[in-house]
Amino acid sequence: MTTERIAYEIVRSKRRRTAAIKVEPGQVRVLVPHWVDDRWIEGWVAEKRHWIVQKQQSLAEQGQAFEIRIAQGAEIPFLGQVLVLDWRYGPRNHVERADDRLRVTLSRRGSRPEVERVTDLVKSWYQQQAHTYLSERLQHWQQITGLVASGLTVKSFRRRWGSCDSRGHVSLNWRLIMAPVDQVDYVIVHELAHLKHFNHSKRFWALVATFVSQYNTLRLGLQCRYPLLYF
Repeated sequence: MTTERIAYEIVRSKRRRTAAIKVEPGQVRVLVPHWVDDRWIEGWVAEKRHWIVQKQQSLAEQGQAFEIRIAQGAEIPFLGQVLVLDWRYGPRNHVERADDRLRVTLSRRGSRPEVERVTDLVKSWYQQQAHTYLSERLQHWQQITGLVASGLTVKSFRRRWGSCDSRGHVSLNWRLIMAPVDQVDYVIVHELAHLKHFNHSKRFWALVATFVSQYNTLRLGLQCRYPLLYF
């Protein structure tokens, strides 16, 4: 019986000193120093096969738990709550929240498939909510931490929840609006901490812990919600 070979991507770096395997949705990346031989990588991946397969199975299960499904009556996440989605036809496109429901009105003039149109409208509504909410929370945490970003951009990332560049500009993923409030706050504090420590050193994590003591639990919780990044 032959064992199916695991497909993987090799990522070399002159700055990297150790090897690591990153199992992500739909791919496996092997991160190595630039001088590492391909044959060594192949043997190492073969040794780690059982762990890689387990990780892939775990990600698949998480994907089912947190996958966003657009359908009548489907439950979709919003800041740790659950909204029930429904839609109907009307004179113009419109989205509004009514208690625990997210109601979408579709214009009768649209020609694209119904689910596609609803998906676009829901995404647009999420993005609008994210711009307002994330801006407010950033201001809140800037006042508490004393760390002030040079600016904020709410954008779409596919692999991360946020970033902070060398100019002190913070970018946050609009999909954070689908995560629980405490996880959103963790990401904001994480990025603000980079204003003082532009790395992930012990001093960086100590600064994060000063304001978010349960940061590690929150970080792991966000990792489980990776399917939200693909909505």
